[in-house]
Amino acid sequence: MGEKSLLYHLARASFLLEVNTMTNPDLILRKQLLIEQSRNVSFNLLNLNCWPLWNKVANRILSEQQGELQPEQRFDLHRIMAQQLIEDLWQVSQIKSSKNPSFVELRLTWVGQRINGRTSALAIQRLVIEITVLETENGGIEISAWWEISKLGRLLRFGRRLARAIVSQIFDDLVNHGTIEYQQVSENA
Repeated sequence: MGEKSLLYHLARASFLLEVNTMTNPDLILRKQLLIEQSRNVSFNLLNLNCWPLWNKVANRILSEQQGELQPEQRFDLHRIMAQQLIEDLWQVSQIKSSKNPSFVELRLTWVGQRINGRTSALAIQRLVIEITVLETENGGIEISAWWEISKLGRLLRFGRRLARAIVSQIFDDLVNHGTIEYQQVSENA
């Protein structure tokens, strides 16, 4: 792809400013894990090839790149529900990591949802989740989420519930299935 437009960069800068000015997350989920479990979560979270193994909702992952997640990478989680293809669209906004203390932080932006190719879940205007894994004694996982719900979603009272369900599902899957050490998944598979 060619150079990105000025409009793209302005929108991106505006979005980052909005995320940084959001002081209190709408939802925070935490769980203390053993050091080895935290390491497994970090590896499984950053390796897109492992997502179908721990993410029990996504039957398939679609992305232009496999293996380790990269900033600005787009990926889609596909599942079949009631004989309909549901696609959750995500973009990696930021990845941070450190060795001392050992941690990984991944910020994902929800781009939207499609059902059978049609845009869906319009109750959520914006959803940003930040997953932090601390790989030390008394460490563990924390997910913070910020969202903006449309007027219709607030009026019908389902936008907040939907955003919570998306974040909680990722948290539950990471805590229950992401702590397992999966064999290195080949990037050519």
